[in-house]
Amino acid sequence: MYIAELDISAEASQESVHQFATEHGCTAELIAEYGPAGGNPLYQFSSDSKDCLEELVSQVLGDIDQEHMSATIQEI
Repeated sequence: MYIAELDISAEASQESVHQFATEHGCTAELIAEYGPAGGNPLYQFSSDSKDCLEELVSQVLGDIDQEHMSATIQEI
């Protein structure tokens, strides 16, 4: 299993975040309602597929290099 913790805009509803995760073959769990990045919610996204999680992270963070991607996604 692979996980990534990402802060998501407070404008996005929990329902839309969960739907977004599902559309990318992932699950989402709210970790903190007011996360460390300007108070935005912090979610943990997880998937059995590293490729699915990489696609989700790319959609959230934009074009990032492989080093940043490797630092964002953890295998557990």
